[in-house]
Amino acid sequence: MEYTLFRVLSEGKEGAGVLHEYELLKPVINEYAPEELKEKIRGLGVIRATVHTPPYTMHKFWARRPWRVFRELIARFTRPGDIILDPFAGGGVTLVEGLILRRKVIAVDLNPLAVKVMKHEVTPLDTRLFKEAVRRLSRIVEPVALEMYRVRCPKCGGRATAIWTEYDASRETPITVSYECGVCGSKGLKPPEPGDLPEPPGLPPFTRVEIPPGDKTSDLLKRDIRFFDQLFTKRNLYMVLILKQEIERLDTFGDDIKSFLLFTLSSTLKWASKMSHRRGDIIEGWALHAYWIYPRYLEVNVWRQFLNRAEAVLRGKEFTNKYIGFYAREAKTFNELASNATYMILQLDSRKLPLPNESVDAVITDPPYGDNVNYAELSDYFLWLFRETAPKEEIVINRTRNFTIYHYQQGLEEAFRECYRVLKPSRLLISTFNSKDAIVVGVFIYSLRRAGFNFVVASPQPYLKAYETTFHALQVDALPYDYVFFFYKGDIGSQPKSTTIENLHRFLTEELEICKQVMCSEREYRMRVYPKLIELFVQASTISEITLASRILEDTISKNSEYFKMVRRKRIEDRRSKRCC
Repeated sequence: MEYTLFRVLSEGKEGAGVLHEYELLKPVINEYAPEELKEKIRGLGVIRATVHTPPYTMHKFWARRPWRVFRELIARFTRPGDIILDPFAGGGVTLVEGLILRRKVIAVDLNPLAVKVMKHEVTPLDTRLFKEAVRRLSRIVEPVALEMYRVRCPKCGGRATAIWTEYDASRETPITVSYECGVCGSKGLKPPEPGDLPEPPGLPPFTRVEIPPGDKTSDLLKRDIRFFDQLFTKRNLYMVLILKQEIERLDTFGDDIKSFLLFTLSSTLKWASKMSHRRGDIIEGWALHAYWIYPRYLEVNVWRQFLNRAEAVLRGKEFTNKYIGFYAREAKTFNELASNATYMILQLDSRKLPLPNESVDAVITDPPYGDNVNYAELSDYFLWLFRETAPKEEIVINRTRNFTIYHYQQGLEEAFRECYRVLKPSRLLISTFNSKDAIVVGVFIYSLRRAGFNFVVASPQPYLKAYETTFHALQVDALPYDYVFFFYKGDIGSQPKSTTIENLHRFLTEELEICKQVMCSEREYRMRVYPKLIELFVQASTISEITLASRILEDTISKNSEYFKMVRRKRIEDRRSKRCC
């Protein structure tokens, strides 16, 4: 197999001995795969990812992969009119890009939030009517918001509006107000004064929803935060409930417009809770893959944020109206999809697909990465207001719910067996995947092989710089790219076992010594050795073998932790000295 990931600049050149992560990204290739297929995948090269297009900024969803990578995969490995299956559809990248390229798409996800997001991404919207509905809503809600976020202007003494208020979480008291004055036009920061931010009246009726136990909710439960409404200040909860109530009362507009308004409110929730905070000059909404209230949290003006999100929804729908438009025709059955419809969104478990055998032309997906994102626990925050919760039978690792690596492996295998069943012969399953935890990568590969697929290529695709600030990419020494894995339904010949546990141990030791000579970081070391691990995972016959190989890697890194810490300190010092100069 070929598995070079990067190179060291040759001696004698400026910067010799420094590793450049993206200079040479070569795929791991199964030499027994069909030559024509290998050449086609080699031609993929490095896809230059760009920032999310407007449909993906309408509503938060976790771990969305770069749209451009998926568009390129769809364009290269399917044809117009082909049926693509995404069994872990999540934030809808395969669905949106597939429809843009005039494919037919089956998007499957157990999570009701994922289904809601995808439906609003591709359903055409009359933007004129939506704008009119927002204006109608403004006449009712804006006077309430002006009163709820009222503060005194320190310049003219007139009536100003709080844009956000920072609270000391330990005392639950406001300490700083960011304001705008509607009288003199001034804006800035001020301490709260008596009479600022009046108490809201009684809350409109709503149903309290308990926070379920889980890996990502444990911190809240330890702090005796047992209901989702406790994540909001009383003022912001009041405004959220008022908005929901008034949207539902807009009888002059159809259900489609009201659905998009409620979707906008759902999107607003990212900034409406105590999980919002200041990051320098940036107002950050809920950004983590866990629930966390900062020692200094923000109460963001819900109405202002709703208007911001309405603009984001408009941008998203103007984009999809233009590039998808009425090509988006939803099917309720597979027969409808095979006829005149162009997409199906199925809220169900991908381990039981209601699809005929050998009926889809490609599987293109991005499955859960072990315990990286527990989607169901996190989605409940956006669902509780609408009296919904996400099913917890998802394919993840969750220690609180006793979902082990073996549960994860079995779930993946069952889902991939269904993919194998419905995929036409001699076709591809293409999946992005990324985990710092090597055993998770190994189990992913093992599950696909157990389901009947044959490994073809693993192609690394680097993150766009903008994605490197996401929670997943910010993990210490996380790999700075996704792998795009290609698996084939069909026989591609036997593969001799070239990598064993014994020679893996020797390989890891030798690579470590090379890394020490050129001062590699832990990240760069992982980048060097991951291809060899993938080679072993592709040939592994048991999970125990995968676990042992992963443990050998982690033990090697752990035994050299002082060296890697030293490299990290030196890199930080070098960056600081360059900034100073």
